[in-house]
Amino acid sequence: MTGATFNRHWVTTAVLALMPLAVLAQQPEEGDIARGLDASKACVACHGERGISQQDNYPHLHGQHRTYLLREMRAFRDGQRNDPIMSPMLANLSDQDLIDIAAYYASFNTILGSETPIAPTPEAAMPSPATTTAPEQAQTAGASGAEAAAAAIDGSAQPVVATAGDPQAGLTKAIRCRACHGADGQGTAPNHPNLNGQHADYVAAQLRAFRDGARKDPIMTNLARPLSDQDILDIAAFYAELE
Repeated sequence: MTGATFNRHWVTTAVLALMPLAVLAQQPEEGDIARGLDASKACVACHGERGISQQDNYPHLHGQHRTYLLREMRAFRDGQRNDPIMSPMLANLSDQDLIDIAAYYASFNTILGSETPIAPTPEAAMPSPATTTAPEQAQTAGASGAEAAAAAIDGSAQPVVATAGDPQAGLTKAIRCRACHGADGQGTAPNHPNLNGQHADYVAAQLRAFRDGARKDPIMTNLARPLSDQDILDIAAFYAELE
């Protein structure tokens, strides 16, 4: 074997050896919808058939962003989020299981829309549950909304006993949420969840968790901290009424 032949042989062997890592790093985590349907059978009790939950304290997963679902499932499985139901249910699932489940729920075209799955749109893979949008970016993007909502959400105001949520009041108070969740409640990026049509009880519970520190996120914690109980009920009612 000549030196040139040996060098070509060595380079080819090295490339083949490294190829699985390169493919893994570059390949989008599309998942298999059919396998996801089968793997999601255990999710039906809480999240309903096709991810349309019949229980107010469990979220709809129907049509949710694939990247967001995958991030949150990994967080439950790997201990970044803890829940007495979700954590043990996901503990023994592989990455491929989670990718397939996320692909299945994301294959529906809206949160509460068509029951017919559609081909998922490409989304950038998110290999870890870390939030990728810098807090200052989100706050800058939503700066105009923050000023507009300042009068409606004033931490210095006298506390008011929370009543039922008012969607019209929530429309004003949710202005600061638009940078990430859109004016129509549909997430503006794959890692920002859709909120349109989501159960008000569930949205309110998550906002309280962010506000009170039970759930951690650098963006949501800052945005939820000044909210009163009534603010939270109003915002949740607003998103629940969106189609």
